[in-house]
Amino acid sequence: MSGPLIPGMREFDAPRKRNPVFLWWLMGFVVLAGVVVVGLGVFAAAGPFRQLGLKTEQLETLAFRPTVIDKVVQISVALPAGGLCAQDVVEISLAEDAAAVYVGASVTTPRNISCPAVGLNADQVWVDAQLLAPLDQRHVVRADDGQVLSRESSTGLG
Repeated sequence: MSGPLIPGMREFDAPRKRNPVFLWWLMGFVVLAGVVVVGLGVFAAAGPFRQLGLKTEQLETLAFRPTVIDKVVQISVALPAGGLCAQDVVEISLAEDAAAVYVGASVTTPRNISCPAVGLNADQVWVDAQLLAPLDQRHVVRADDGQVLSRESSTGLG
């Protein structure tokens, strides 16, 4: 005889076990926590998914000026049309070689927060940029279009 002793019965199968109820509650809690964390990242720009709630806009670099520290220069950046908010972060990106320093600028703002613009009475702002080597005779070039930036005569306070 090669089949089961009682037809229709699988005698070697183990009894079926059900998952405990607390396991279902635990899985539900983990899924809910994941939804909350992603939601905070998108809607409040907080937590590990903060980048989902931020937007970045490219800004135009206008000029540069040296500072009293030889590895730091200040880059003049045109303000966006709506101005800057207190939470906005202006960042300078740098790439250096032996002949030039290539610069770009961007502003990062929360995606869904509106704020009154900071009361600046200018159309540009100066931002410090840390170089890997002293500027010396290298040109400072706008990375977007290859335009050499003009050097301001005033020295930044560093």
